Amino acid sequence: MTVVAPCRLHFGLFHVPVDGLTHWPNGSPLRKFGGLGMMVQEPCVRVSGLSTAEFTPAVGALSLRASRFARIVSEKITLPDRWGSYVHIRADGPPEHVGLGVGTALGLAVVRQARMLVSQATALMDSDAGMVGRGNRSGIGWHGFQHGGFIVDDGKLDDELPRIRERIEFPPAWRIVLARPTVSETWHGEAERFAFHRHRPAVQALDTTARLLRLANEFVIPALKRADFESFARSLAEFNRNAGEPFHLDQGGPYASPAVAELIDELMKWNVRGVGQSSWGPTVFAFAPNEPEAEQLAARLRMRFPNLADLCVTAADNQGVRVLS
Repeated sequence: MTVVAPCRLHFGLFHVPVDGLTHWPNGSPLRKFGGLGMMVQEPCVRVSGLSTAEFTPAVGALSLRASRFARIVSEKITLPDRWGSYVHIRADGPPEHVGLGVGTALGLAVVRQARMLVSQATALMDSDAGMVGRGNRSGIGWHGFQHGGFIVDDGKLDDELPRIRERIEFPPAWRIVLARPTVSETWHGEAERFAFHRHRPAVQALDTTARLLRLANEFVIPALKRADFESFARSLAEFNRNAGEPFHLDQGGPYASPAVAELIDELMKWNVRGVGQSSWGPTVFAFAPNEPEAEQLAARLRMRFPNLADLCVTAADNQGVRVLS
């Protein structure tokens, strides 16, 4: 069996925590993180597993990481044949740390494989995300893995799981062009932790969060629900740009690198709608109302930026994880 997990786009957090800042001025609790995101059909992560009697080396671009997840899972779930150590695993998909939530998709796909081996169960449990170290900040990848669609994450208080406000069916005709510039370094690990722990003035943090919530609640979400492409794309780009401001000092601007900023600036000069950076980048997204416009944009990008690490046209994934026999 093969588990096919959609990758996710993350458009930005509602609130980056500030030490000592736990409530709004009116006394209501201030939820950490939260944000907007969605699942896409391509790229995706594929994980195949088969319990065997003797050791078989893992194969595939992501298989070493998948094997590590398998060993972790084997310590948490009673599995046949010492599954975490004696298993044939093939895992394929885009590289990690490019803004597509590959680690979450991969880890949860391995858990799904394990649960199917034990009981043929198709649903994951709330504890499964923590088992593979996912969901510490965002619930978008975890919820989107199961259900697909566009996800509104309300964030979390203290050590609870992120609270998902709603899942919205994404218009199937709309397309997303994904372009990844070639960069020497990506944002993860120590650099990411340092950026999150940088001191930020409380007043500025509250102002940014209020602005992001207003953009999401009054513009992005209503436009998506009425399938108003122009309003959705315009407001989402503004949301994404504002969501990068808390990391301005770390990134040198609202985007992760000069290469990402150059790509986004060029798209904006072309009057492309709905442009931004997914998560920490370097993947850049640009929305189009239909397939022909998306393909034309991709062709133009290919001519202008011939050395892109990756370029594709994709659609929303409104289904979530699939299992192929």
